[in-house]
Amino acid sequence: MSFVSPSTRQPLTEAPDGSALLGGPDERYPLIDGIPQLLIRSGQVQASSESQAYYRDRASEYDRGIAAMFATLLADEEQTRRDMFAQLELRPDSRVLEIGCGTCRDTIHLLDMPVDVFAGDLSLEMLLTGRDRLRRAGKDTSRLQLFCADVMRLPFADGFFDAAFHFGGFNLFPDHKQALAEITRVVRPNGRVVVGDEGIAPWLANSEFARILENSNPLFRHRAPLECIPAAAREVTCRWILGGSFYLISFVKGQGEPPLDLDVTFPGRRGGSHRTRYFGKLEGVAPQLRDQVLDAAATEGISVVAWLEKTLGRAVQNAPCDGAADQLVANPLRPKG
Repeated sequence: MSFVSPSTRQPLTEAPDGSALLGGPDERYPLIDGIPQLLIRSGQVQASSESQAYYRDRASEYDRGIAAMFATLLADEEQTRRDMFAQLELRPDSRVLEIGCGTCRDTIHLLDMPVDVFAGDLSLEMLLTGRDRLRRAGKDTSRLQLFCADVMRLPFADGFFDAAFHFGGFNLFPDHKQALAEITRVVRPNGRVVVGDEGIAPWLANSEFARILENSNPLFRHRAPLECIPAAAREVTCRWILGGSFYLISFVKGQGEPPLDLDVTFPGRRGGSHRTRYFGKLEGVAPQLRDQVLDAAATEGISVVAWLEKTLGRAVQNAPCDGAADQLVANPLRPKG
């Protein structure tokens, strides 16, 4: 079983009668028409936000609105979606997550690739509309798993996917930083994440183009959430597509913050390294003493850091442990008066 509990991240198992996925005590996630409802915990439906209610009530109308948007922007929808997928750099047999798949307008193209697709959305109604689309198109869905889940609590283990994709609902997520972190969590190291939504390009922010779009759809007032990209992201790009009306963020998942060699010695009068400058800070001294230290280091032709390490090291080595402070205070460079 591929799914884990969105609460505990422990594996789920299918009930003997095939009616649900089971986790810990009182943890039951129903299967409705074959689609696991991983928004449901302990038999209770999670509270729906306004955005969830919007999509639930308008699933049948959603497709017409998307088609009108691409027509307004004078864009080829199919080519646009193929271009976005290219950034995923999928290989045969890759496992890809599409979260917020809606009515499967992207999913239908992913199924043309030799990959395993997990396509999820908050709304069962949207998923059922999407599944009908795939059936009418005669798509092979043997490598597709549809599911209902919340992007804030994805029902997958760490690093389960080779790539993750989302387009068109990010602005409605309740916490952009947490959502990106959660999407990134379920992607393996060196896997790719691609996320995009409405957001006018900065150079068009005050244009009539922007005002027209924002007048019809306030979501265009959002801006690319670059500050929410996780520290583990590498090779980050942000493009504006569809005439500059949508942002598209792409990155490779690394591990933790970027590495640094902290011990490279800097040339020049100050000297030292990132390690000594950042981790080796001492309390401040009087300006006169500071100037004397600078002069002493210059006289010996060494950096300030090298002079301090030498002088302080010698003072500590020559002083008893309980008298080290007194020895340093007696340093002849102490300001007089």
